[in-house]
Amino acid sequence: MLALIYISGACLQGAIACGEGFCPSGLICVVEKDDAPACVVPTSVNTCGNSIVDDGEDCDDGNREGGDGCGSDCVHCGDGVLAKDEICDPGLPVTISCIAMNYDFGRPGCISSCDDLSAIPCGSWNWRRQERATLETLRGVWGSGPQDAFAVGDNGAITRYNGQDWQAMPSPTSKRLSGVWGSGPKDVFAVGTLGTILRYDGQDWRAMSSTTLTTLHGVWGSGPQDVFAVGTLGTILRYNGHDWQSMASPTSAEGLADVWGSGPRDVFAVGTNGTILRYNGDSWQAMTSTTSADLRGVWGSGPQDVFAVGDGGMVLHYDGQGWQAMASPTSEALSGVWGSGPQNVYAVGVEGTMLHYDGQSWQPMTLPTTFSAAEVPLSTEGVPLRGVWGSGPQDVFAVADQGNTLHYNGQDWQNMTLLTSSTSVEWLNGAWGSGPKDVFAVGANGTIQHYNDQGWQAMDSTTSALLRGVWGSGPKDVFAVGTNGTILRYNGEDWQAMSSTTLTLNSVWGSGPKDVFAVGDFGTILRYDGQDWQAMSSTTLTTLNGVWGSGPKDVFAVGDFGTILHYDGQDWQAMTSPPMEVPLSGVWGSGPKDVFAVGVNGTILHYDGQDWQAMSSTTLTTLNGVWGSGPKDVFAVGEFGQLLHYDGVSWLKLNSTTDRILFAVWGAGKSSFVVGEGGAIYRHTRTVLPR
Repeated sequence: MLALIYISGACLQGAIACGEGFCPSGLICVVEKDDAPACVVPTSVNTCGNSIVDDGEDCDDGNREGGDGCGSDCVHCGDGVLAKDEICDPGLPVTISCIAMNYDFGRPGCISSCDDLSAIPCGSWNWRRQERATLETLRGVWGSGPQDAFAVGDNGAITRYNGQDWQAMPSPTSKRLSGVWGSGPKDVFAVGTLGTILRYDGQDWRAMSSTTLTTLHGVWGSGPQDVFAVGTLGTILRYNGHDWQSMASPTSAEGLADVWGSGPRDVFAVGTNGTILRYNGDSWQAMTSTTSADLRGVWGSGPQDVFAVGDGGMVLHYDGQGWQAMASPTSEALSGVWGSGPQNVYAVGVEGTMLHYDGQSWQPMTLPTTFSAAEVPLSTEGVPLRGVWGSGPQDVFAVADQGNTLHYNGQDWQNMTLLTSSTSVEWLNGAWGSGPKDVFAVGANGTIQHYNDQGWQAMDSTTSALLRGVWGSGPKDVFAVGTNGTILRYNGEDWQAMSSTTLTLNSVWGSGPKDVFAVGDFGTILRYDGQDWQAMSSTTLTTLNGVWGSGPKDVFAVGDFGTILHYDGQDWQAMTSPPMEVPLSGVWGSGPKDVFAVGVNGTILHYDGQDWQAMSSTTLTTLNGVWGSGPKDVFAVGEFGQLLHYDGVSWLKLNSTTDRILFAVWGAGKSSFVVGEGGAIYRHTRTVLPR
């Protein structure tokens, strides 16, 4: 910072000396280290916008406008311009990937001082174990946001997550704590054995008078002055902002394990022998639950969408009319349930079970395998999970025995790599599906694999040709192309050969079952009209490697030497591309004015409806395939396991967890599939798609 020196010299008719002259009365002399003395109004000293770099300022250009090289507060940090002494600026997107910070995906943030990157926006694939703050069993978890969560457990254990790590908190009790809920970060309740109720006020945890000695298992509230707690012997307590009072319960024989509500006049409690109670604002009433299994957890997205889980893998759903059992993929006891919405719900179990509901079905999730043998009870297959909670679909916590906590960032990356029945591994070159539960992958020696949500199964292709591309108009109409002019068609029952050229075909795409294009060596372009394949004039002899279109009158083909062709419904015309002349291997677009092409040396080109422009890909590795769900959600894959993602701002590297060559990517809904060398198949699943 430049120091300012104030000089008040000898008076000369009311003036003060300033350098070789004087300042008139009412002004003062300001001298900067490297500049000549200046006379200024006293009130403008240490004021941003006075054209003088005062103490605490990085710059001062005579105004308080940002974005012109000097920020509105006369500091560079936050002005949207990266200064030479800044690592980053909050006004600019960070262009490196979170991989550089040992995460799997994401774009780092910039801390407020502009001198370091923030890992808060970064994420890891799948569920990840976090560093422990206690060795006690944790039974309940709740938070006020992604950087503020509380977990409670045995022997009064209370831990808190600050966005970076879990830390133990001083606890006023040694009793086992089973449930936790709060109205905000400075108002949190925890309940446990012998009627224990604690409250956190932002400073300390303090015991509250609960009027009962029965064990309390669950707690939930609609606000700081309306909190419910439930426990053994049908105990129900309610806090009104002043004290806890017992409520009349329809049962005294059944224990209540959890409580949740959509509001103060709509609260559910569940417990032993299938007990389900509902509070309507006046009284608690028993509901028909359709099960006798002990229920351990309850959560809902609203009064007509409530889930309850319990022993034997039991999952019940309430739709506003009645409770119905849901198909469950496990018979193990489930101990907790939480969701961010009706199509994103999680359930955890005491055998280390983690289930996810996507609005269609419940599916098991992959958990980390890094638990040591000493932490896994011999009678179970995994560390028992006791509770689950999240701040949103990309921020979910689960708590477990031995103080373990797991965290989920909303994205799964699953290795589905296959071995064929002959134990040899065939390379897979193309992928396409009619949906996330109906996917085809094709490759060497006529390999065709089909995925139907139960697993991958080999199909009889009737050929030994190298298959390079696959596309279909629906689940019962799929085309595959390959060497020696091979074209196969699947009708929902079997694959049949179609007559065509003898030249190798590399890619196939169509606008419908009676309008399909295939491209290949020596500029070959074929078109299928529902009856026959016919050769088209392509205006080139260059090998074409990829084809895609937005419709029958807007089709793009790319190939060697940077070749890009466009079909407008009448004929094919060469397009002007950046002067790279590198082989292009794949093409995809979200529409006629948003098309991407990828190729050798990390080449990525983008067409905006007017021109093709080169994009910065952050890699020199050859890219083989490209696909996206929209203009701000595009993936590219290539050699050495290269996996890139474009979010509408820039391309960022993702961790593919492999060094294998990746040839193609395709997806639908919230799932995408990547295939490649050695039969490699990876599935990427996200709980939410980018907006």
